[in-house]
Amino acid sequence: MEQILNKLSEIETTANGIMEEADKKKQELSAEMEETCKAFDNRLEQETEQEIQKIRQDLERQKDVQLTALLKDTEAGFAQLDSYYEKNHATLSRELFQKIIEM
Repeated sequence: MEQILNKLSEIETTANGIMEEADKKKQELSAEMEETCKAFDNRLEQETEQEIQKIRQDLERQKDVQLTALLKDTEAGFAQLDSYYEKNHATLSRELFQKIIEM
């Protein structure tokens, strides 16, 4: 009987050792997974920030191109108005004068 109790005690001690080792391994794996997740999050954050910067730069370039085109179109429109005025200012002045007199 004592031998059975000793054997059961030995089994229990071995089982406790196995459980402690399993808990220790579980904690190690948990810590490892946490580090892996942190590293992944950091890498993802950096990649996202780089992508955002790239998109901002692309949008800035597009804005600059559009502003340059708008400025060119506006300057062309002003040049056209100036040319029209230079060619027709006498006629425009007479027509305006006539409209004022008729009022």
